[in-house]
Formats: sequence, C-alpha cells, structure tokens
Amino acid sequence: MFGKNKKKPDSKIRFQNSRFKHRLSEARGYKRHIRNKPGGKGEFFLSKIGLGSWLSRFSTLLVFFVLIYLTFIPNFFFVKNITINGEQSGDKSTTETLINSYLSKELPWPQKNLVLLSKNGLKNFLLKNDQKILDVTAVNKKLPSTLIVNLVPRVDQFLIQTASSTNFSVADDGVATAEIFPDASDTLPTGLTEVKLDDSEGLIIGNKAFNQNQLNFLNQTQSQLSTIVKSPIDSYELASLQAPDFTVYLKSGFKLLFSFNSDSGQVLNRLKLLFPQFADSDVKKLYYVDMRFGNNGYVCFKATACVQNIILPNAPASTTPIN
Repeated sequence: MFGKNKKKPDSKIRFQNSRFKHRLSEARGYKRHIRNKPGGKGEFFLSKIGLGSWLSRFSTLLVFFVLIYLTFIPNFFFVKNITINGEQSGDKSTTETLINSYLSKELPWPQKNLVLLSKNGLKNFLLKNDQKILDVTAVNKKLPSTLIVNLVPRVDQFLIQTASSTNFSVADDGVATAEIFPDASDTLPTGLTEVKLDDSEGLIIGNKAFNQNQLNFLNQTQSQLSTIVKSPIDSYELASLQAPDFTVYLKSGFKLLFSFNSDSGQVLNRLKLLFPQFADSDVKKLYYVDMRFGNNGYVCFKATACVQNIILPNAPASTTPIN
C-alpha cells in the first residue's frame, strides 16, 4: 500500500539542520529565573497578600485614601438638601432640626454621608424624639446629596387642663404630645376638646394619656352626643387618668355622667331612647343625667336634693330613674 512506501526522515539530516542546532544550544544554556525572597516577615506578609511590588502598594494606598475622603471628609455625597413631606408646616423646622441632629452623629459611620446613612436609625430616632410624628413611612436617598423623609403627623385633639394649671396637648391616638403654655394674651390653642383633670399623676409627654378604650368612648361621645341631646359639648372632666368615671359638660348647661367600664355603644343607644321622652321645658331644668348604672339612666333636675349629692357608689335615692 501507499503508506508502506513512505520513507522515514533521516536523523542525521535533522541533527545537521542549523535551526535545530540553534534551538538545542538555547535549551542547553537555559536558566530558570529565580525570584528574590522577601527579606523580613513584613515583606513576606505583603508578598502573600499581593502587595509585593511598590506599584501594588501605591495603588492600594491611593484607593484607601479615596475611601477615607468619601467617607469622612465633606464631599458631594454629604447631605445638603432635606425634603420633609407630610409634616404640618409649623412643625417642619423642629423636625428638620432633629434630622440634622441625627446626621451629626459620626460613629461608627458619619450619618451625614448619604451613602452610609441608616434609614432605620433615622426613622427610630425621629419617632423617639418627636411626639408630633405618628409614623415615618419612608426615608429616601436621592444621590448625590438630597434626603427625602415622608411622615405621618400626629393630630392634636384634646387639651388637658390640670388642677395645677399645667396644660397638655393630646393627639388623636391618645399620646400626650407637648406641654402648652398660654401666649402673651393668656389664651390657649383653639379647636381642641378641653379635658379638665383633677389629678395629673402619670401624665408624661410621649406616653399614652388615654388608653384605647377611653379614647374610643371619648370619640364616640364627641361624634354622637350633640345630635342625641341637641347640645354641643363644652368640655370633659376626669378625677384622674385611672378613674373609671368621667363627666361631659354641655353648652346648654347640664351634664352627663359616664363610666369607661360601660359599653359605649349600648350607653349611647339608651340615651337615644331616653331624650325623646323629655319635653323642651324638662331639658331646660336638667342638672345631670347619670348613665353609669347598668341599664338605667338617673335624671336630676335643678333645685332638687340630688344636686347636692351626685358622686355616690349607688344611684342617689333622690334622683329619678328612667329605664
């Protein structure tokens, strides 16, 4: 076959080839490059972590200083603009001051740096230190230097006037938000429901002045009483924040006595049945209606004996019970 007739190359001719001889000569004279070993422990360590050359060391040092600059030295990533959404206009300056106070924190990371700013940290700080804020719904970073904070404000609903003439605002969720001082004209904020409190023990800014049950009862009386008794509410009165009973003073001149221990819906439904039984002349003579005793409503008229004795553990004998 054709393959069997192929001649093998002559080894003598290959060894006489000049090119082959040159490569063979180079191979005989080849010496492996010996890398210098680091002189000390420090050099050995740097070599191990890839910093054996001066170029690598310089590059690493340069990156380190750039990171230090971007982290700690005021630059284009530091907060310059603060946008507050949802806060009432009169409270924005207070909130912005609190935000700047938080941004001034330096350790462990400077919070004024927008990249390093802790969103949860800022949210918790505002909720803890500003009782006018009900919730922080979002903290957004708009690079390079704008911070956007979205808030839900607490809305003041009650004005508590204590026996010691100290006044407190209470929000619609029952939290005491601030101590209020009359201005130069000795006036208090308008638009808040007045609550007179004989004993203010336990009333602390930031804590609940009214628990949820009390708050629900007060809100229901506010929304329904004016329609039921045909008279606007003037104010409320409590012996203390822990007292089970409270009094509602009406602008028409009489008052209603309630217990927080009662079911507010049932009590108000009984009032709806009770008041249509009064003639207009009877309403004008009313001194109080006591709704604290079960299914009964006790009525006291002016210039009668019951006027002198209304805070008894049982229904006064001189009052008129109406079922």
